[in-house]
Amino acid sequence: MKRMFCATVAAVAFISLAAAQGAPLGEGTFVGRVDLRVGIARLAEIAAADDRASLAEYSGDTAVLLFGTLSRPAVSSEEPFEAVVEFLEGEWIGTSKILLHRVYLVFRGDDYREFLKGSSGRRTVVLARDATMRVSPDGARDVYLNAISLRPIF
Repeated sequence: MKRMFCATVAAVAFISLAAAQGAPLGEGTFVGRVDLRVGIARLAEIAAADDRASLAEYSGDTAVLLFGTLSRPAVSSEEPFEAVVEFLEGEWIGTSKILLHRVYLVFRGDDYREFLKGSSGRRTVVLARDATMRVSPDGARDVYLNAISLRPIF
């Protein structure tokens, strides 16, 4: 009886946590290739090396699936809605130093307006495409991607 009760409580807790993540935002479908070999660190490395030939591999109908932390959005247009968000991934160096890698995500459309208001610090999975290299506000070369869809991970 005790085991059955614990198993039921654990199942309810798991289902509640899974449901709390919410539905994905953005486009519900994507037709094209998703490249799972690249992450934020690799894209940041491509930008630092100014390797436009490697970056071209992630343009067109190829999308990338990225996992990271969103920063505060910078809204560039209210109508139609457009915002740019720094997307970060940390890498431990030894036991006391963290190296941050970043790309910028461009969100277009009203689907993202409410979500981005409280998005700073949220861990998120993002499907993005059309990688381009631009100079960011701090003067560094960075990769910018158009967000297709996202799902927050709490």
